[in-house]
Amino acid sequence: MRFAAPTDMRPGEHHNSGYEAREATLRDRIRERLSLHGQLDATKIGIVVRRSEILLWGSVASDFERDLAGEIAAEVGGRLHVMNHIHVFRTH
Repeated sequence: MRFAAPTDMRPGEHHNSGYEAREATLRDRIRERLSLHGQLDATKIGIVVRRSEILLWGSVASDFERDLAGEIAAEVGGRLHVMNHIHVFRTH
């Protein structure tokens, strides 16, 4: 048996869907910039965008990579506040 998805949203969801789309687009732009940077391994970095904040989490191998990820997110995010919770795990 197949069920059709509802075509209309509950009241109030129209307002949130615009924010969610912009947040997803911004998250994807940040992820792309991080992954394309030659001096950064972004495979273990997570990104959450909520309203006026960007949260970075995960791990990298150096302070340089941590700082660079924060700078890239701030550059792409413009005026949004960046919370950089990336941990540095050095392997020696």
